[in-house]
Amino acid sequence: MNFDIGYHVVARDALSHEDMFDNEMSVVEFLRRIDQRGNLPYNVTVHGLDAYLQGAESPEELCSFINRLFSERVNFLLKKNPIVQFVVDDVEFWDEPVIPNDDEDINLNMVFQGSLEPEGPSWHYSRLNITS
Repeated sequence: MNFDIGYHVVARDALSHEDMFDNEMSVVEFLRRIDQRGNLPYNVTVHGLDAYLQGAESPEELCSFINRLFSERVNFLLKKNPIVQFVVDDVEFWDEPVIPNDDEDINLNMVFQGSLEPEGPSWHYSRLNITS
């Protein structure tokens, strides 16, 4: 797989071991580093986005929070220019990319402001500047 600078949401079974980056962290650590403008590796594999959203009392509110954080820190992110892989158990595409959830599927466009585009089976991509 060829990863461009930006966000990639990829199902675990769509990635080979060689496609995963050496720098790995949890979604909570990744969001904390963005919020605090901390050290962010150029290539990073982020685990747990799906579980984080699925475990939220209100997934929609959590999606909005993450979206605001990405939007507020866009200049920081553009300066770092990272390639971010969000590795999830499953990502489906019907009309829009979703994380399957028991109650109701979680629309990833709420996080990425409609900018996620399919790159391949179970693989979606968005630029770092999700608002343009």
